[in-house]
Amino acid sequence: MFQYDSKSLFSKWPEQLKIAFLIGASAAALLLREFFPQLLLFLPIGAMLLLSGYRETHKLLLGLLPFLLLTDLGFYFFLPNQSLDLAKIIAVSNMRFINLFFAIAFFIHTTNLFKVMQLMRRMKLPESIYLPTYVVLRFLPEIEADLRNIIAIQKIRGYGPRHPLLYFKAIFVPLLLTLFERSDQIAIAYFLRKKREQ
Repeated sequence: MFQYDSKSLFSKWPEQLKIAFLIGASAAALLLREFFPQLLLFLPIGAMLLLSGYRETHKLLLGLLPFLLLTDLGFYFFLPNQSLDLAKIIAVSNMRFINLFFAIAFFIHTTNLFKVMQLMRRMKLPESIYLPTYVVLRFLPEIEADLRNIIAIQKIRGYGPRHPLLYFKAIFVPLLLTLFERSDQIAIAYFLRKKREQ
């Protein structure tokens, strides 16, 4: 799902333009507080993603569903105040996440991340900005592969969408453990590299 495609319609565009698109789309998704503007933002982001040749939009949405469900349950349990319009909050939050992930998917699908890191270095950005950005975007395809493997294993074990809470737990807990393990490995590698440079 999160794979760079050098043959994409937008792959030849300059990295600066794609970075500007990602920043603009992310800022708009985070700042818009109403459902209708979020929906209007979704239309160009979704259209650009489809025009880029990205063919796994349905998988991206299915992958987002457990996280959206967790967020929605969090709103339901932790915002019990009756004066709040929970349905509106949940709808805006879901569209915000979808817009963010679609913008990121477009960026990764059409952009060579190594060139982005080189561009950030040329701009003299500190390592504390460009390196974490590169690591996060670089490992999204691996996280996606881990998620696919976990789903396949849990299907073999008999967990499926018929029991949504058990299915969510069976997928989310191993994925979280995998993420922590991968982040530990990255942190250790970075620490050892810094030690060698001293």
